[in-house]
Parts: sequence; structure tokens; C-alpha cells
Amino acid sequence: MPNFKVFSDVPSQLLAQVSQPTAASLLAQVSNATPASLLAQVSNLTAACLLVQTAVGTTEVNTDVADTGDTTFKTAVVQNVLAWDKVTFTVRNSGTSNSAVCRLQLSADSVLFTNDPTAATATIGPTDQFFFVPGVFTKYAQIQYSSETTALTTSLSVIFQAQG
Repeated sequence: MPNFKVFSDVPSQLLAQVSQPTAASLLAQVSNATPASLLAQVSNLTAACLLVQTAVGTTEVNTDVADTGDTTFKTAVVQNVLAWDKVTFTVRNSGTSNSAVCRLQLSADSVLFTNDPTAATATIGPTDQFFFVPGVFTKYAQIQYSSETTALTTSLSVIFQAQG
């Protein structure tokens, strides 16, 4: 029989450590974790959003953009999605007269982005919305948008939601 100690001499204590973790015991396992240090490690999140993320394992980030009527694609939001099991980008066209063209792009390094091969480029009409779900495992995802018609503007809301 090997001569080493795993966690405890008492099997019931070991079982309790594995099967009944509490928020306090999990926090104690993370060295030097404070809300400030955790917030510093996560980009584009507020303290309130971080609290939601750590409390229930979800996050939501809202970004509003005003399209200038340019038909060239621009980036609305870039998110690190590596740590999440489920990810959705909801793009809402809150404008009333012009459609927006939107696409989901993926990247391993946040420098070179490529269109997600499983997601279509979507034309989102006034007051409509479209859901983008990354279909390829990668670290970064971004939403790009452009105006469908030159010189006509619209407003978009991009909502990033993740769980896991």
C-alpha cells in the first residue's frame, strides 16, 4: 500500500470536502482573492456584473452603438469567451428606418478575427433582433456591424450573455 496522505485521516471529512463545498470554502481555496483583484483580471466588467458572475455563474454585458450610415464593418464588442460553457450575443436594432448588417467573428489571439463558419451574416431590420452563438471553440468572439444603406443611420444594442 502506498505510504502517503491524500487530504485527511478521516474518510467522512474527505467526503465532506468533496461533496459539500460552500461559498466560504471555495473562496478560501483561492489565494489572495479580493473583489478588487478579481475585477482587475476581467476586462470590461463592472463590480456589479462581477458580483453576478461569481454569485450565479452568469454574466451580462450591454453595449450600445450608433451606426453612422457607413457600409464598412466596425467592431461593436470583443469578449473573451474561453471560460464560458454557453455564450450568446443578442443584437437588437433599436432604430426605426434602416437595417443593420451584423456578423460574428472568432479569434484565438484577439488580433486576427475570422467570420464564424457556423454563423450567418444577418441583416437585422428596424426593431428586430438576432441571436449569435459561437459554433467553434475559441478564446475571443466579436460582433461587427455596418449599415445596410449608405448614409442611413440606426442604433444597435449588443448584449453579451454567458453561463458556465
